[in-house]
Amino acid sequence: MRIIYAGIKNDYLDPKRGNSFEHNNFWGTLKEMEDVEAIYFPIDRILEVGRDVMNQELLDLIIKEKPDIFFTLLFTEELKFRVLDEIKKYTTSIAWMSDDHWRFDNYSKYYAPHFTYVVTTYSEAVDWYGSRGLNNVIRSQWACNTKYWYPLYAEKDIDVSFIGQKTKSREKIINFLKDSGINVFVRGWGWEEGKASNEEILQIIARSKINLNINSALDFWAKKRLGRLFFKRSVNDIKLSLDVVSNFKSYINMGIPQIKARPFELAGCRAFIISGFADDLDKYYKEDEEMVFYRSKEELLSKIKIYLLESRKREEVALAAYSRTLNEHTYEKRFRKIFG
Repeated sequence: MRIIYAGIKNDYLDPKRGNSFEHNNFWGTLKEMEDVEAIYFPIDRILEVGRDVMNQELLDLIIKEKPDIFFTLLFTEELKFRVLDEIKKYTTSIAWMSDDHWRFDNYSKYYAPHFTYVVTTYSEAVDWYGSRGLNNVIRSQWACNTKYWYPLYAEKDIDVSFIGQKTKSREKIINFLKDSGINVFVRGWGWEEGKASNEEILQIIARSKINLNINSALDFWAKKRLGRLFFKRSVNDIKLSLDVVSNFKSYINMGIPQIKARPFELAGCRAFIISGFADDLDKYYKEDEEMVFYRSKEELLSKIKIYLLESRKREEVALAAYSRTLNEHTYEKRFRKIFG
């Protein structure tokens, strides 16, 4: 199978931030898959030659290489509708849509008609697409790239850890835990302790008795969230958006807790995980058998206190999550099912 993959190489198109999530996980998986010839087209090219030239280069590549599939994870509006319609004449095109719980109304529903298929990770989005006559939808989910996420063995000298970007909602939970006497180790963008390297992250996970996945949504009045009412990201810039009705729906839906990749990644490290519950996460991991969920900060505190004393139970749950991840929740397994 020949696949042309288009995605951003640098996080938020910024080389200073290092490789993007999709570069490491999507391209990192595709290039290693047996029986797949993967060709990379970095969206970052748009910063060098502009949107029009970049789109024409992509179309020319597809016409030349004649792939079985064109696969992309869209960032913003880097691909033009006209070009996407042309691409469908030459191959099967598939777009992985991120954050449909809040991006559907002001983004995904406009792009979906221009692809052969779109992939969504949000359980209700399939019906949202269908209500608009869009039935080219594949339900899938984030996963684990076992090349980057794998178990290390270390002494469990960290009680509780959280690795991820600092937000006000996450800071409130961390401060609540600390004020309640829980020793929480944090790393990531915005925290005083700073971002951790990939090697450090694996070590922190291995050393932690409890690994937290805090997937709380942005606060209702958060500036970043309020900004979505009137502005949108366009490639590496912020532009005025007058689609007020769609923007308001997106603003409201940003409060929906959503499944992210982190619980799958932690599980791939054979970690014991307490995760905020979101959407249908219990469809992927059995509650209390493969992963522990919380639905309030008080419940989180209670479960931390319980499981800090239950080392054997932690090991049993971590092993069960690890086994299920390898069997069902890797990106290669996701992609093969989608392409099939």
